[in-house]
Amino acid sequence: MNSEHSILVIDDEAIVCESFTRILSNKGYKVDSKTEPYEGLELALSNKYDLVFLDLKMDKIDGMDLFNELRKKDPYLPVAIVTGYPSMDTAIESVKLHASDYILKPFTPEEILKSVNRIISQKDIPSTVVKRKLEKQLGWEPSYEPIQFNEIAWIQQGKDGSVRIGGQLPNFISSKINDLMLPEVNDIIYSGLPLAGAVLTDKSRITIPSPLSGKIIEVNHKLAVNPSIIKENSFEKSWIAKIEPFDIEKDLQATQMHNVTLLCKSLDEVKEYLPRLVDLGCIVNCVDTVNKAVSALTKEKNKVIFIDGPSLSDNGPEYVKIINQEIPEAKVVIIGKPASELEETFRKNKIFYYCVSSLFDKEITDILYSVFSSSQDDEVFESCSLSPIPQSIRRVDITNKHSKKVTLLVFGDMLYNNLDIGYILINKLVEKSFPIEVARGINHSQPDDSTGKQIIEKNKEKNDIIITFQAKDSNKLPGQIQKEIGKYTNNDGSDSRIINLVIQPKIIDEKEYMIFNNTTTKAVAELIFDEMTSCVL
Repeated sequence: MNSEHSILVIDDEAIVCESFTRILSNKGYKVDSKTEPYEGLELALSNKYDLVFLDLKMDKIDGMDLFNELRKKDPYLPVAIVTGYPSMDTAIESVKLHASDYILKPFTPEEILKSVNRIISQKDIPSTVVKRKLEKQLGWEPSYEPIQFNEIAWIQQGKDGSVRIGGQLPNFISSKINDLMLPEVNDIIYSGLPLAGAVLTDKSRITIPSPLSGKIIEVNHKLAVNPSIIKENSFEKSWIAKIEPFDIEKDLQATQMHNVTLLCKSLDEVKEYLPRLVDLGCIVNCVDTVNKAVSALTKEKNKVIFIDGPSLSDNGPEYVKIINQEIPEAKVVIIGKPASELEETFRKNKIFYYCVSSLFDKEITDILYSVFSSSQDDEVFESCSLSPIPQSIRRVDITNKHSKKVTLLVFGDMLYNNLDIGYILINKLVEKSFPIEVARGINHSQPDDSTGKQIIEKNKEKNDIIITFQAKDSNKLPGQIQKEIGKYTNNDGSDSRIINLVIQPKIIDEKEYMIFNNTTTKAVAELIFDEMTSCVL
């Protein structure tokens, strides 16, 4: 083996360090060793080793604590765990920290060499070093905050305060993507409104909503060149845009973490399923008894559990029955063998999904999409009352929480008192007890024509803030909004504000040019509500 490859051994037993040195040096590796754990950590961080062997049980510090410290400083360095005291807990934690191997003492020279050959041959060490340098030059590294999700949209916070956002698409959608429509640098995006769009092979379109409001400072143009990258659902490769968020704490309130429980008694199966779940942003609690599973689910909001059927043998169906009795709202996903005799027994209990182990990698994104999606796509934003009075809205007047008089001027047949955006907006204003007056009818003009200008001038006389709302084809994704802010002086000399909101309509079907999906509909109504109620001069 080429002597350029260097290996570090951290073990408080000198005889173990000597064994590693003898075995590896004879094969041409450069070997350093430390019996002092903290000296070993310092050496690992100050040198570019190709691999570190780390003992778990040391007198001065627990090896897993040292591993955690190492990972905080270097997420990519290959580490192989060595222990004479194996346990399911340490094995699981090792997998979570992306250990490259888990070796039991006493070991043979063949076991060590096999591990080294596998790790170094599979790891492209030069590209890893280049990757670290590039990330440092680009100045973007992910923070240690967990991935947050808002439906399919996800948020990955960076150490510099910026945020990468993207969409975790289920396989039944991502496998059909033919083209992507991406935002542009300096675009302003709003939470819930479209971030990107995809054209599928059947010519249908889907929208990926933004989970945050902010300014786009970088776009992942690799997706435009190769849309198939988004199928990987990799936070490192499949992100859509990097943004400077306006109010991340507010937007995070609408997100959730993907917490799941994994009930499994086989370490080999844990090592197979756990990394995939973690790579998809899940926070995984691994347990090996049904009592631990019930306890874990009790603490979680979504009550999602993956059960490895084969490792539980014939007890699996009984465990499912216990979980359903204790946690009726649990979403139980069974990972089973193909043509298992227990499949029918599992299905007789209440389970959410039965996944054949050989199809786990292919189906897991579909499963996560199903278990974590809300039911909002089934909502109907429509009043049941019938009235001969016209339902179109041309103006909405309120006094907001800052005692400012605000008018919303609607240009075109866009908002309706009994349907979609207008219905949500009016109901929310009433629900929050704002003094409100709704003028029905249609302004057939536009803000920049003579009639529209007259309407605006007339309303300037009696309002502190004017908001205009119009639909205009700006070659954006349907539902995206552009916002412009201006100031004017009233007749009494006081400063006032005018806000122009321009929404991209659906121009494919003129009859439904303001009909959007429910996520976009709610987000547009929320945006107008915030502008009306929160705005100050």
